Amino acid sequence: MTRDLLEGDPGSADLLGQAEARLEMPLGRLMLDGPESELQATSNAQPAILFHSLALLGLMTARGFGPALVAGHSMGEFAALVAAEALDPLDALAAVRARGKAMSDAAPTKSGMIAVLGLPDNAVEQACAASNGEVVVANYNAPGQVVVSGSEAGLKALSPKLEAAGAKRLVRLPVSGAFHSPLMAHAAQVFAAAWEKIPVRALLRAQVFNADAEVHQDPIEVRRLMVGQLTGPVRWTQSIQRLQQLGADTYIEVGPRRTLTGLVKKILPGAVVHNIEDLASMSTTLKTIHG
Repeated sequence: MTRDLLEGDPGSADLLGQAEARLEMPLGRLMLDGPESELQATSNAQPAILFHSLALLGLMTARGFGPALVAGHSMGEFAALVAAEALDPLDALAAVRARGKAMSDAAPTKSGMIAVLGLPDNAVEQACAASNGEVVVANYNAPGQVVVSGSEAGLKALSPKLEAAGAKRLVRLPVSGAFHSPLMAHAAQVFAAAWEKIPVRALLRAQVFNADAEVHQDPIEVRRLMVGQLTGPVRWTQSIQRLQQLGADTYIEVGPRRTLTGLVKKILPGAVVHNIEDLASMSTTLKTIHG
């Protein structure tokens, strides 16, 4: 993970050194050598993914590329805040390290998340509403792709109801807790204390936030929204639709893998979508955009 960036870009290597000192963790070793099980731990995976995105953003900025609008999916909202120039990269990494640790420590042992494929949003919402708060919708990822989050007992009871309603597939996600649900209330409190100490500036680019799929640029609002996202749903479908309403015609995913690229294509069929996950894809994408 990030090997080509660290070996091919002095700026990325310098950022890694600063990040390791700030976070007091062997981020480079985890990304390059693992072990995978340690890298996948929530408190490690979040800063690793964010670092990958920030290194790419730094390279894009150096090459004269800047987005008109930004958005992020869950933890990716911190990368978006850096792109909007509201957060410094090292501050963003510190925030995400605290967030990941709070989520990991607070995750109930008997809880989790399930991706529901092939049902409309309202059908999943209705099924969750009948669970007496045991399960909630956590992610509106794309039409026909919703994630639910809750207690183990609630998920077990809900699954046959979703299948009876016509779900094509239910996929248990490899996560350690019921993220984006009320079960993360304690994590939100712990993160809020750390987040309050990190400087946040007014956004210089419009950012659409997960909480309500609307633009917010005031630092006070941003602080509130970033805490609230731990217990509330990620409205990704609605956020992408809002970006389109604001005039976005080209969407670029920045970071490891291409998950969001696929989701945007489902939300906006025919949209121009690119992903930048390494030096090669960056070169290809920027050439395509700039000609």
